[in-house]
Amino acid sequence: MKRVDFNSGWRYRRAEEENFKEVTLPHDAMFCEPRTEESDGGVNTGWFEGHDYIYEKTFEKPAEQTVWLNFEGVYHNSEVWINGEKVAFHPHGYVPIWVNISDKLKEGENVVRVVARNADQPNSRWYSGAGIYRPVWMYTAPAAYILPEGLRVTTLSISPATIKVDLFASEEGQWSAEIL
Repeated sequence: MKRVDFNSGWRYRRAEEENFKEVTLPHDAMFCEPRTEESDGGVNTGWFEGHDYIYEKTFEKPAEQTVWLNFEGVYHNSEVWINGEKVAFHPHGYVPIWVNISDKLKEGENVVRVVARNADQPNSRWYSGAGIYRPVWMYTAPAAYILPEGLRVTTLSISPATIKVDLFASEEGQWSAEIL
């Protein structure tokens, strides 16, 4: 798979607003909020207000057949939409999201929309941040490929040296891995 930086060309806004602002990821939307003693999260959020945020990016469909998006961190209860269709929901704010968007793309321009919810304050014992706070990557591949994180090497023994290799691919067939 080929990894492509997918962090520029985004725009974001509070869910209740209409106007977008240009942004490059990673982006902590909470830093754009006012600090107030009336903040529902209080000291745990650094007195920042919590809101829900919408991020959007327009992009061209890649030539490769398979397209994945990898969001390293979106806080939290996030949704991923492609061309107006919801393709993923992810409740955890600290675990990466992998979304295969291959069958949702159309020729030409496509729109990815991410909803990051943080209005449900308080929702953390510490400062969580908000929005798409980690990098985003696009992975492209032909029809047959090793799945993202699809190669696992386990050491079974040191003496004698013995390992186990698990390979997970998009298609059944003959696959090989070389350990150097």
